[in-house]
Amino acid sequence: MVRPRSMKVGFVPNVPRSDPHYGSYVAKLHDSLLKKALKGQKYLKLYSYHYLINGFAVLVTPAQASRLSGRKEVANVVLDYSVRTATTYTPQFLGLPQGAWPLEGGFDSAGEGIVIGFIDTGIDPTHPSFSDILDNNAYPVPQHFSGICEVTRDFPSGSCNRKLVGARHFAASA
Repeated sequence: MVRPRSMKVGFVPNVPRSDPHYGSYVAKLHDSLLKKALKGQKYLKLYSYHYLINGFAVLVTPAQASRLSGRKEVANVVLDYSVRTATTYTPQFLGLPQGAWPLEGGFDSAGEGIVIGFIDTGIDPTHPSFSDILDNNAYPVPQHFSGICEVTRDFPSGSCNRKLVGARHFAASA
């Protein structure tokens, strides 16, 4: 992932973040930086990020990454890599069965009413952690929720429920 330096160094979008075209403007600035830095070379830009950070994901050679990191407009270049998560052991690792869960009604109701806003490692909708048994769950999907449930090969229609209320797929950078 490449994160451009503070937007004060010749990379200033003169468009307020509230402007509906802000995202496309930032993406064009990212494209311009890549064209200048990697003149005529092959690369594949996967995403432009503009909500939480100003940056982009791009497939490049080590030499190209070095060239990008040497640019004054670039704050840093980070190698992306895949990791395998094991969420099955997370409750024990965090000490939840002995700590927070008993204080909040025990294992059976732990986490009820909580909306997780950001998961970046991927979701297996068939995992028991995301099951939604109507009889045991009185919480509806929050009315203020405005996300989507994107259907993919690994995330079929019907995967979202009142416990897993939305998901997006960004596999091109994985």
